Amino acid sequence: MYASREGVRSGTARWVVKKPGGAWKAGSGWKRAGRVGTFVETSWGRDGHTGPVYPRGTRICVEFKGLSTKACVTLR
Repeated sequence: MYASREGVRSGTARWVVKKPGGAWKAGSGWKRAGRVGTFVETSWGRDGHTGPVYPRGTRICVEFKGLSTKACVTLR
């Protein structure tokens, strides 16, 4: 998983997951994101080939410390 955000002061991010019918759970702890120009970016796993497998309808969000808005995707 890869996340990049512009205009973030804190370079710290984590991802959270919600399975269908379940509650939100942290998928990882807070991780330092590296600054690249005006963006901060970080990744988990390798090239989309490692990590947990989730069922369809699972919602995955990445949140950056200091921002109330999350970047989310729903698995199809």
